[in-house]
Amino acid sequence: MHDLGQKQRTIRFGTFELNPESGELRKDGAPVRLQSQQVQLLALLAARAGEAVSREDIRRALWDDKTFVDFDRSINFCVNQIRVALDDDPQRPRYIETLPRKGYRFIAPIAEPVPEPGAIAKPRVARLWWFAAVLVAIGVAAHIRALRHPGPKPIESLAVLPLENLSHDPDQDYFAAGMTDELITDLAKIGALRVISRTSVMPYRGTKKPLPQIARELNVEAVLEGTVTRDGGKVRITAQLIGAAPERHLWADSYEVNLGEVLAVQDAVAKAVAHQIQIKVTPREREMLNSTRAVDPEAYEAYLRGLYLNPTEDNLKKSLHYFQQAADKDAGYAPAWAQIAEVYDMMAAYGLLSRQEAAPRIRSAAERASQLDNNLVLPVVMLAKVRQNYEWDWRGAELEYKRAIGINPKDQRAHMDYSGLLAEVGRPVEAVAEARRAREVGPTNYWASMQVSWRYYLARQYDRAAAEAPKLIEWEPGLSWGYICQASVFLQTARQREALARLQKAVEVSNRGVFELMYLGHALGVSGDRAEGQKVLDEMLGLAGRRYVPPEFIAVVYEGMGQRDRALQWFEKAYSERSMHSFILPDPRLDRIRTEPRFRDLMRRMGLPQ
Repeated sequence: MHDLGQKQRTIRFGTFELNPESGELRKDGAPVRLQSQQVQLLALLAARAGEAVSREDIRRALWDDKTFVDFDRSINFCVNQIRVALDDDPQRPRYIETLPRKGYRFIAPIAEPVPEPGAIAKPRVARLWWFAAVLVAIGVAAHIRALRHPGPKPIESLAVLPLENLSHDPDQDYFAAGMTDELITDLAKIGALRVISRTSVMPYRGTKKPLPQIARELNVEAVLEGTVTRDGGKVRITAQLIGAAPERHLWADSYEVNLGEVLAVQDAVAKAVAHQIQIKVTPREREMLNSTRAVDPEAYEAYLRGLYLNPTEDNLKKSLHYFQQAADKDAGYAPAWAQIAEVYDMMAAYGLLSRQEAAPRIRSAAERASQLDNNLVLPVVMLAKVRQNYEWDWRGAELEYKRAIGINPKDQRAHMDYSGLLAEVGRPVEAVAEARRAREVGPTNYWASMQVSWRYYLARQYDRAAAEAPKLIEWEPGLSWGYICQASVFLQTARQREALARLQKAVEVSNRGVFELMYLGHALGVSGDRAEGQKVLDEMLGLAGRRYVPPEFIAVVYEGMGQRDRALQWFEKAYSERSMHSFILPDPRLDRIRTEPRFRDLMRRMGLPQ
């Protein structure tokens, strides 16, 4: 009998090569992305080239009897994806012909398999054996899947991959990114479903990784992917849900709507996914998914543009402009008001505004958002931060954070900010646990991982903090916080020279940001190089003449320089201005000043443990 080796299982047609066993499709040697089920369907059609393959034949070959999907829609979607991969026009097909009310037929010539040297089978017989082997391989694979997975495992975790912009206009990338974010937000309303955060999935934009690999990296059981096409006021959205282990197509659909109706589409996708995976949806969650209102198209576009910008110092003012424009166009659009509140909070954190200027603006926008939609988490988090950072109402802030987590227990931002409060009020072990919960929601989120490292550091668990910090530097070498986390540990473990090297790098990558200058100036002082420390201090004082620099930043440098009286003066200034950043007060850098009676009195007046 002819030995059907790996090379003979490869199906060749035109410039393509298909290997059903490995699941690979290549064009001129380059890989072409297709999902596992789509590869199996293409192999089935090619193996029966020239024959009509009915939809029922396809159903039996690709799905077991325990799978519950809309087979017609799923088959249509798979065929469409194959045609995209092959660049095949259904009106003038070169590869796959649609047979109305029957099925499909593969019409391209198949290259004869190359026989092994010494093979005695005649070409026609060899080809029949080869096609039979392909069909048997497909059937065996389906049988093995059925044996290994006698019933579909309930899907309780999901990642929404960045939607692909098919508008052929890079300027429309913001639209696809915003739609991705909104889909994540909608699906996250389902409490029983763990949905990976936006910052964790955005690195997968444009990736060529297989979906099972992405699912493993994100630790999820299913992946939702799709495309967005924008043409003036019309939007076309396609979405498909893929189970990861085993890889299987669960659902697909497409929508074409006016721009102002896209929110309804997002809710429709969320409801369809929930129905398909048979996840428990509470009456309240169902109400949230059914409460979509239309939005002014221009307001929604401005909102997505603001959402797309990275929150750098330069971009915050631009983002605020877009979100304010959205609120002006549609005063009832709650997410725009929620984002306005967040931008003001970030401007205060960056020192672009004082807390005194920012707090009333944050509160006003957050309250407006909550009044319009009491199911949004972000405005509740913003109200908690006003209570924490400006009013020093620690109990009230904790109640707001718990309320936010009650709305959505999987909201990463709520867990991260609650972790900061717990650290500030002297509950470091709880702070670490809360930071770890935030990272569980988004395991590939840089900021969540940074929070874990920083909370370990604040809890004086230096070994654990040190183990986390290098991963941050490797992950994002252009961001300063990995260097700061590592340097902070070095400083507390008598490795001052290494700490200074890391902080010099942090200052470099941040373009001499005021956070980074604070840490460097303090470290120079405690390491004995007070001349260089004074230069950094002078630079910060010069910045304070041109923009707002939180007084506690300067106080920290003075403390490092050994100028205790000046440090206390600047801490008092921070107290009077209602500043005092939450991540600074519990810092071990300040352990030496904690015994100072004047500092203890300041902490007492703030209502914090002394």
